[in-house]
Amino acid sequence: MNDDTRTDESSGERPRRWPWLLAGLAILALGAAAFWYLTRPDATGEAATTQAPLVRVAQARPVEELTITQTGFVRPRAEVAVSPEISGRIAAVADRFTLGARVAEGALLLRLDDATFEADVAQGEAAVEQAKAALAEAEVNRERQAQLEEEGFAAEQRLQQALVRVARAEADLARAQAELTGARQRLEDTAVRAPFDALVTQEAAAVGQLVQPGTVIGRLIAADSVRVQMGLLPGDLDLLGAADAALGREIRLFGTGPQAAALGTGTVIDIDPRIEEQTRTVALVVEVPDPFDGPGTRPLRIGELVELRLPVTPPGGTALVLPPEALKGGDTLWRVADGRLQRLAPTVLRRAEGRIAVTAEGLSAGDRVMLSDLPATAEGVKVRVAQGAREGAEE
Repeated sequence: MNDDTRTDESSGERPRRWPWLLAGLAILALGAAAFWYLTRPDATGEAATTQAPLVRVAQARPVEELTITQTGFVRPRAEVAVSPEISGRIAAVADRFTLGARVAEGALLLRLDDATFEADVAQGEAAVEQAKAALAEAEVNRERQAQLEEEGFAAEQRLQQALVRVARAEADLARAQAELTGARQRLEDTAVRAPFDALVTQEAAAVGQLVQPGTVIGRLIAADSVRVQMGLLPGDLDLLGAADAALGREIRLFGTGPQAAALGTGTVIDIDPRIEEQTRTVALVVEVPDPFDGPGTRPLRIGELVELRLPVTPPGGTALVLPPEALKGGDTLWRVADGRLQRLAPTVLRRAEGRIAVTAEGLSAGDRVMLSDLPATAEGVKVRVAQGAREGAEE
């Protein structure tokens, strides 16, 4: 055997194995320490593997005013078609009778050729004068016959004939006066005027154009105000109490979209007696004064979609606002008090993007409500609250 590979038995010494034994004991000690650390009791005396779940919470914030928000289309308060009452050829068109122009009540829009109608008036006036003369002659003859009959110089038959002539003359005069009135009215109708302060939304009249009664040559809308219908859902009516409670209330108007501008205010003047079949809504009729030059950032436009906001006071005077994720299962809130969960049944007053407004027995302003979703939630379950509780979203 080679001297380099044999055991040094002649010296009486054993191989050195103790360093490996010490290393093994150290590894065992480290494993035991790690096991103790992972399974040590926490401050509550429970094992770490059974610690209460960590949950996010939000604080309930009180609000004394909620807002019912709906959308509606701007409609004119009144709209009329411009059309002549008689046939004729257009002789003149007013400068203000153009698309987008504002015209005052009674302002001339256009005039038809009136020569024929002036002649008819002159002829009617002559006919009236002739009828008056005939009546005067008949009345003189009646008086003469009445006197002769009274004195016994004329028969009663002549008196009766004189009376008939008077009656006929009176009828002829009345007919002539009626025809004169008609002729004057037709002459007046040659001038087409605005029935109220208006904006011109359509114009199609030209000098020389031959028009007939009912021919639409323009359209006008009332300039003093517009109307918008605000549909209320059943939940809106619950919050409001009744549709009648909105009468006389102020409505704020805004544009739609990410940069909605304020467009003025309106007033609820009426309630649509019908229920809209598809949406089952009840519509408030909102009147907006001075829609085209009022206090809004820009004029309203007929047919545009606007947002309407109606401020209301919550039932009881105050509501609590929370993030929408606080509502579990659509009808449950979990209040966190003294590290345990308490189940509450809220009444949801309003739902909006990023917030809900509720009332709930046992819930007060400043209370914390769980936002996290736990797989198993029950009354009295212990939880730990994550730092940085959220407040209820802005209403």
